Amino acid sequence: MSGRDEPRPAEAAEPEASPTPQATLDHFHSISWVASRLSDQAFRPVHLSRTLTHAGKGHTLMASTWNTPTTLSHILSTYRAPTSDQRGEIRRFYTFGGGLNAHPNLLHGGVIATILDSTMGNVIGQELPADAATFTVKLTVEYKRPVTTPGTVMARAWIVSVQQRKVWVEGVVEDGKGNVHARAEGLWLRGKGKGKL
Repeated sequence: MSGRDEPRPAEAAEPEASPTPQATLDHFHSISWVASRLSDQAFRPVHLSRTLTHAGKGHTLMASTWNTPTTLSHILSTYRAPTSDQRGEIRRFYTFGGGLNAHPNLLHGGVIATILDSTMGNVIGQELPADAATFTVKLTVEYKRPVTTPGTVMARAWIVSVQQRKVWVEGVVEDGKGNVHARAEGLWLRGKGKGKL
């Protein structure tokens, strides 16, 4: 992440990709706290977690670069659409090895910011689908406690406000006990079409 307010594309909903691999489902169902959250029928699977887009040129960070046993071995995403009495929300489960550490057995803070950025962008893609890309304009992350590795965390995100092309989003990274490890808020800008601002 640079210090500039340079917009970056958020994850946008594209046509459904292939179903989540069975090995990923088995992995997350073997973790009791994740399995209990996956049993919530209000959330449906979202098959974009490891899908390359734009002829293999998009979403390469998590689909290829970090797609190794020692970096980010498993990702699973679920989404609950908004209703009259509750907001929409994305839940993404991430299992990390030790290959993205800053200190021994501690995940790098930049990685935490990246998974928040990705999760927060994905909720926009699910809730406000459009032909145009959505770009991160501002992301503020507050770190509460370190994330230990190897291990699994859940990132959650929801839209706070939409004003024309501007979308404000909040998100958190939690462990299986509900402890918040990081909290973020950010501003996204929806493009005018074909990835243009």
